Amino acid sequence: MSNLTKIEIITRPNRFYEFQKALAEIGVSGLTVTKALGTGLEKGLIELYRGKKKENNIHERMKIEIVVSTVPVEAVLEVVKNTLRTGEPGDGKVFIYPVAEVIKISTGERGVDALQDHPKEK
Repeated sequence: MSNLTKIEIITRPNRFYEFQKALAEIGVSGLTVTKALGTGLEKGLIELYRGKKKENNIHERMKIEIVVSTVPVEAVLEVVKNTLRTGEPGDGKVFIYPVAEVIKISTGERGVDALQDHPKEK
């Protein structure tokens, strides 16, 4: 079995397009993106609501999931560092997991073959 790894990144959405472009340059084309809300070390905004101060510490985030097999995990981490890191609280987190198996539902292909795009035969 090949070495399949899932990389999950939770970060601010404002640098996503730069990040996606840099991923494509290293050969990563498939990813899943989910809108998320979260809290962390980043300070919240203080708002006035009906005359009372309220702190809103829920922030908009993106959860980006990538499964790699041929592209080294370290190459993806370098892209994360170069495009998403500002050095400020709220840059996010990266989680790395081993993947036991991948199965493409439409064809039944498994492992690395399930991650590849194959042109449709006519």
